[in-house]
Amino acid sequence: MTQATILLSPIKSAVSAQGGVLEVLVRVQAPDAPDTAKATIIPKRLSLVVDRSGSMDGQPLTEALRCVTHIAERMTPADFLSVVVYDDKVNVLMPLTAMTKPSRIQQAVSQVVSGGMTNLFGGWEAGAKQLEGGVASSISRVILLSDGQANHGLCDIPVIEKHCSALLARGISTTTVGLGGGFNENLMIAMARAGGGQQYYGQTAEDLFDSFDEEFQLLHALCLRQLDLKLIPAPGVIIEHMGLVQKNPDGSYRISDLAWDSESWMMLRLHVSPSAVGDTRDLLAASLQAHTPEGEAVSTHAAMLSLSAVDATAFAALAPDQSVLDRMQEVEFAQSSQELHTLVQQGEILMARKLLTDLETRFSQHPWLQEKLQRLRELAQRDPEMMGKEACFSAMRMSSRLSAKSEVRYSVDETDLAIPAFLRKKGQEGRGRSQPHVASPGISPNNPV
Repeated sequence: MTQATILLSPIKSAVSAQGGVLEVLVRVQAPDAPDTAKATIIPKRLSLVVDRSGSMDGQPLTEALRCVTHIAERMTPADFLSVVVYDDKVNVLMPLTAMTKPSRIQQAVSQVVSGGMTNLFGGWEAGAKQLEGGVASSISRVILLSDGQANHGLCDIPVIEKHCSALLARGISTTTVGLGGGFNENLMIAMARAGGGQQYYGQTAEDLFDSFDEEFQLLHALCLRQLDLKLIPAPGVIIEHMGLVQKNPDGSYRISDLAWDSESWMMLRLHVSPSAVGDTRDLLAASLQAHTPEGEAVSTHAAMLSLSAVDATAFAALAPDQSVLDRMQEVEFAQSSQELHTLVQQGEILMARKLLTDLETRFSQHPWLQEKLQRLRELAQRDPEMMGKEACFSAMRMSSRLSAKSEVRYSVDETDLAIPAFLRKKGQEGRGRSQPHVASPGISPNNPV
């Protein structure tokens, strides 16, 4: 049985006897990746839903269909694939089919041409129906690509979110890819978050290709999904979550699906009541409920985090844990990025640029965040609307990214490094590899491209 480990890492090694706040990094770590010979290949059932509306005419549609072919070539005979295309009408180009003959995909997409308006929900719904009736021992996912605003059929975001969430409850997740510059990032991100998948965007063919590459690598390396983390405060402790989190109706938190050799995490701020110097304070316990890719339920628990209470002077003198401090800054950056996005949507471009300047000072000691702010600044000068989209996707990535268990502090843009795509810390979320990396079908999590 796949077992994860929960680690509770406080920013300081003690609490103040006077009471106050203490930040804690909660990490859920996956086991090491199994040997290639022992790895279980989980069958995948993918439904690719491609926007072929009028705005996709020409190169955008050509490259989107190239990616369909690219994914088909990387699937194994144990996998299943369907292809749906849509404008104001929806066409199931290929019903869910075992991938014994990938060449059929090339034949199916060769006649696709651009059309009319954008019935995005209708396309997604048709793709979802192709995956109904699957078995628990497989991964079922809709991958939606669109370059525009939904302007035909159901367009209400909260209603669409409910449909994505209901589909996830039946074991079918949703990933979205925004293409070009006109897509509705609020809709695309909302669908992916409610649907338990990933969200990507790109302006060029390479960006689009890289997003699929990242998605496929994650599906191959997945070891746990539908992770729900329950946090239990000790008496005299109040939990405040930090960042953009997903809270379940039962009070637990939904965190990112977990790949081998990686960790999913979230930041907390504990409000701790006063105690006597020398006391040992119980602070926090945690438990996790999740499912393996085969559908098996698993659970794990973390022992109570307990720290000594010291006087205020001693507490102030304690050095913070740098790794916790870095993650806390990522969460704060995510919140600020969301504010940038809101300002751009409201047309407050000057205020957005002022906030960028403030953030450059605030995060001057964090190399990765400095890199991202530089890219945002460049976008703000030439395309403020795209800067808002990049800020929005950066906020989501910072709030839900997987990291390597042995992660080192960022030093260079990792976009082109030979590490799993879903672990890369990129300077810009909407930019892919300079050259796509091609792998053989049935790629192993031990041998990522």
